[in-house]
Amino acid sequence: MEKLLVFLHTSNLNFVPSLYNAPSILTLFFLFIGCQLKSQTPTFEQDQEILSKVKDLHILKTENALVAVSGRLQCRVFTSSSKGLKGKSYGWFNREAILDGSFKRRFSSLGGEDRMWFGPQYGKYNVFFERGSTFEDEHMQISPDLDTLSFKVIAKNDKMIESSGRMRIKNYQDYVFDIDLHRRVAILEKERIEQNLEISIQENVYHVGFETETEMTNIGTNEWSRETGLISIWILSCIIPTDSTVAIIPTRGQIESVTNYFTPLDDSRMQIKDGVVHYKADANYLNKIGILPENTVPIFGSYSPELNLLTIVEFTFEDSPLYMNSQKTKQTDPYGGDVINIFNDGTTATAGPFGPFYELESSSSAKELKKGEKIIHVSRTYHFEGDAQSLDEIALATLGIRLSDRVKF
Repeated sequence: MEKLLVFLHTSNLNFVPSLYNAPSILTLFFLFIGCQLKSQTPTFEQDQEILSKVKDLHILKTENALVAVSGRLQCRVFTSSSKGLKGKSYGWFNREAILDGSFKRRFSSLGGEDRMWFGPQYGKYNVFFERGSTFEDEHMQISPDLDTLSFKVIAKNDKMIESSGRMRIKNYQDYVFDIDLHRRVAILEKERIEQNLEISIQENVYHVGFETETEMTNIGTNEWSRETGLISIWILSCIIPTDSTVAIIPTRGQIESVTNYFTPLDDSRMQIKDGVVHYKADANYLNKIGILPENTVPIFGSYSPELNLLTIVEFTFEDSPLYMNSQKTKQTDPYGGDVINIFNDGTTATAGPFGPFYELESSSSAKELKKGEKIIHVSRTYHFEGDAQSLDEIALATLGIRLSDRVKF
């Protein structure tokens, strides 16, 4: 069995040496289980047992739906289920870091079904490299506050949890952002899901939905400006893959290509058909794609026929010219970045795999904030598990395409 690299971020090929201490037999067992997830998805109950090591783990509940969150770990959603404790656990998180306790020292290795980061990752205004360093992944660093700062839980009940913390984030130009972060996670009732997506959920379709609201406020003395660099809220969602999983992204305008990262891409892994991007998300080829704002519709998703699972993500979107550019290659416009990204796990000559997982990602626009001004980004994740015909109807209503018409890579 190949040793799993420690996960800092889907496109961060760095690692933390301290996590490579000799693992226990139990840790090795769960590492082996992690390698087999595509053939046997864990139950929510099994993952909850692992997550019991997180002291403040909080379970949101409604009917058969469950969502596991940690308020102190920056209001991170670990995973969810639509069928209660015995149902499939949909999110990927770093089980090794939980089992060996290393998550208590560093949060960035945890993954999870919804977590908060900041963009951009590369470029002249990035927040992941020290000034003057090259953009090779061995030089990538996670801002200490993002990596280790515990949030204060403000409120919680069976339906929601919210927490907050203050961070200092430094960019490649040595500009320091003093920010107040507030995160709220809420589980969504069936009626709210139907209202949000304008659908009717049949009785034979199991469902879970949750909403995260991330609020970032400038609490520094200076106004943020384009000249010294801006930052955006970046929401990332690690999902358990299968060999036939396809990400489906409806678009607008004339789209002929996507932003491509890290590795070559051809029609065996990505195709654009009638304005819809189809992307193979099987965690077998390390790659990432992006959708520019002029092509963005603020809803996208994925489908796994093996799991009879349709996942939908919708998010708040501003038709703004300021989206942070995270391309590693030379940039002509640092504010000409993507809104939607899909990351696919895999192996290259020097790195991977990290999960296995694929990621559904969205970013807020960037803004020149005065002191006290804020950016708010809302993301909603829905999972529907049921028969193909029922899921077909939901996909047509939300993504504008029948699942039976998806590209089958």
